[in-house]
Amino acid sequence: MFCFGLAWLIFPIENRFYQKIVKNRTYYFPQIDFHNLRPLDPIRGLIQLSFLMFVAGSKEDAAKRLSHSTYASRFFLFRWVNHIFKRINRGTRMIAERVSKKLASEGKEKTGQHKPQHQKLSLFKKIFVGFLLAIGFVLYVLCITQPFSLEEQVIFLLILGVIALTLFQAQTRFTLLMLIVISVIVSSRYVWWRYSETLNPNSYTSVIFTWLLIIAETYAFIVMLLGYFQVCWVLDRKPASLPKDKERWSSVDIFIPTYNEPLDVVKPTVYAALTVDWPKEKLNVYILDDGSRKEFKDFACEVGAGYIEREEHKHAKAGNINHAMGITKGDFIAIFDCDHVPVKTFLQKTMGWFLKDEKIALVQTPHHFYSQDPFEKNLHLKENVPNENSLFHDFIQKGNDTWNATMFCGSCAIMRRKALEEVGGIAVETVTEDAHTSLKLNRRGWSSAFLSTPLSAGLSTETLAAHIGQRIRWARGMVQIFRLDNPLFGKGLTIPQRLCFLNAMIHFLHGLPRIIFLIAPLPFLFANIYVIYASAIAIFVYLIPHMVHSTMTTYMIHRGYRFPFISALYETILSWYIFVPTLVALIAPHKGKFNVTAKGGVIDKEYLDWAVARPYFYLLLLNLAGFFIGLYRMVGASAYEVLMLLINLGWIIYNLIILFAAMAVTVESVQKRKFPRVSFTAPVHLQVGETSIPAVMSAFSQKDCVVDLKNASDLSKVSLEEPVKLVFGPKKKPSTTFDCTVTAAFENGVVELLVSQPTRTKEMEYVECTFGTPDIWIQRQAKVRDYGMFDGFFALLHMARMGAEAFAHFSNPQAGWFLKASVWTFKWVISFIPRVPSLRRENKNSPFEETHPLYLPKTICLKQFHRLIARNNELKSYAVRNNTD
Repeated sequence: MFCFGLAWLIFPIENRFYQKIVKNRTYYFPQIDFHNLRPLDPIRGLIQLSFLMFVAGSKEDAAKRLSHSTYASRFFLFRWVNHIFKRINRGTRMIAERVSKKLASEGKEKTGQHKPQHQKLSLFKKIFVGFLLAIGFVLYVLCITQPFSLEEQVIFLLILGVIALTLFQAQTRFTLLMLIVISVIVSSRYVWWRYSETLNPNSYTSVIFTWLLIIAETYAFIVMLLGYFQVCWVLDRKPASLPKDKERWSSVDIFIPTYNEPLDVVKPTVYAALTVDWPKEKLNVYILDDGSRKEFKDFACEVGAGYIEREEHKHAKAGNINHAMGITKGDFIAIFDCDHVPVKTFLQKTMGWFLKDEKIALVQTPHHFYSQDPFEKNLHLKENVPNENSLFHDFIQKGNDTWNATMFCGSCAIMRRKALEEVGGIAVETVTEDAHTSLKLNRRGWSSAFLSTPLSAGLSTETLAAHIGQRIRWARGMVQIFRLDNPLFGKGLTIPQRLCFLNAMIHFLHGLPRIIFLIAPLPFLFANIYVIYASAIAIFVYLIPHMVHSTMTTYMIHRGYRFPFISALYETILSWYIFVPTLVALIAPHKGKFNVTAKGGVIDKEYLDWAVARPYFYLLLLNLAGFFIGLYRMVGASAYEVLMLLINLGWIIYNLIILFAAMAVTVESVQKRKFPRVSFTAPVHLQVGETSIPAVMSAFSQKDCVVDLKNASDLSKVSLEEPVKLVFGPKKKPSTTFDCTVTAAFENGVVELLVSQPTRTKEMEYVECTFGTPDIWIQRQAKVRDYGMFDGFFALLHMARMGAEAFAHFSNPQAGWFLKASVWTFKWVISFIPRVPSLRRENKNSPFEETHPLYLPKTICLKQFHRLIARNNELKSYAVRNNTD
């Protein structure tokens, strides 16, 4: 009441503007329960109010939301500053767009008409470029080593910060390059400061912890620099046209290697490969069965595919492909994992580059997945959220293509047989045979290309444990290549190629640095050991700008391809498990074997995978203990020690958010569908007797599909368990018909159909109409949204809350009191963090889905609907009789 009275004295609360805020207080202040107020709610309200006024303003709905422009316009100073910034941003954007267009016209190739040439510079140009680089390097060294006082450092960073914020608004290629330069300068000054002024020589333990942290930071800095270089200017290559004369088209062998996968997983890939648009006399499809299974051999004979098996099963997938190369004769080899289904136009979109440039040995397309991976499934993320794979397969590969360093990813690619035979076939020295093969091809002078158009899709791993096992193999293999065929040494590679391959390899060494970051605050909190030997003010002045600039620049680079603030979660999940394999690969690179990733499973019930979660659980307990010790030490501490404790407690809180979010990922969600549904929009119509009902397909799987009737009133013509015919294509031009059975019907016109596929021919036709549709995966890619930084941060908090609740729910009852107390403390801390109201009310802006629309319909079944209506009437009668709600 005191705080309300104080607010009434300061603000004209009786005005309509403030009354709207008061009326919608639960919307604007979602962290406050106004029916059960707590002692510190005024502080929460003040933090949230400040956030809404100056940060989370929206132009979309001024009547509902407290916008920055609405409130700030009441003050002359804010209007003046806002006007100045708008003028600066407009001018910056105009200049940046002109520079970007000029650079693009001079340096960017018209990839749809001409081939991108990776030309070698003449001797004069090399000398000139080297001279410029030398001058730039000298200026860079002078800039980062110039000693500044704290006041001078603050002024320097403020200047760079204002420039960076101005450039951030323009969002062009040129401004992105400038942001990269600023980020590198700020981070370099931080690293130089760490080495020159913050090493702690007081004791052996101090030296150990100090050097562990600084080595981890140096690793992160190097990876950041390599990442900036790799994607500073990406090449968005488009498909090249084929000659009109089909006689000039080359022969292609499609290899589908398989080992222990079930036939139901392999069928769609084989069917789609057989229906690819390519001259039949120049196309051969082979199932490479390393499991020597009779049912696969019989299936291949039935559908007209080749079947290849071998007696000695050496070198796993690489040996399987190399064995098939000795039997087949096609000029080109297309390789698909047995669960990756190509579209009909796959060869027509990719083969043009081989005919335009005879030096191209590899054309790689993105790995696209039509089922949710464990991160998406367990965190209940929407379909429009970029998944983990999209950053590399949809974006970084574009940067690799700029430097002629596109990497073979083992599937969804075509290779020139001549080039492959020249390097001895697929590499067998490491367990990541794909990346090693592309490295060998580049060493021999062959070029590579990447097409960003998704032309195939496959199954993701079902469980987090399987996902981690897959990443362990990738990590071990890349470190094996680093040791056995280091790209920094040897002949045949350009400097950019060496750096791109180096970044891909050392990226998987993040296990130990990530663990160090998760425990770095604990030595000070437990034993008063300074891991950064500097004052709290100096740490704040150097560390915070480094984090802000690197985060802002990384967001600009990755926007649309990675969800903000989620990289730390991915690395945390994998860090503990890849640390030992990568260490072993560094010491003994010949150790380790190829493991096949399981696909096509189901999960009957929700559970927390304690076997996977155990490392995060221990790290969580350590950080919670450090948090409570830090709070205890705050009592009676000096002003200097309070600042240091606050910095370390802030670090601890961030670690807790990441670790609780990691716990949320380890809760395996139910997945009862063996065949995942794929969202897809295509015109169809249902034939019920003589009646034709227009509809649109909205989702499908290998066995069933979901259609939306254009007129919900047509639902009366459809009966449950009744046979209907599903006709693909519009009514005037029907293409293919399937017999179906109605399994469910919903009041909004949604109908679920079980598709009958009695013969191999019908199965192949169904795959051709669904998985093989040329633009199907482009449709899915177009749905991905570009979430902002605040969306990512608040989504991370939401994930942490999910993990905290799961942590308490699935834990041992004997330890329940401690876990509940820990969860309550965590939720109490994050209750002070401001929130964007849209994440509470407007689900369209939230990255999370309340239900899984592809597994369960959003509306309820008609029978259930009538049942609920009756029950609701009963409850109303009861409420009236008993005078209660």
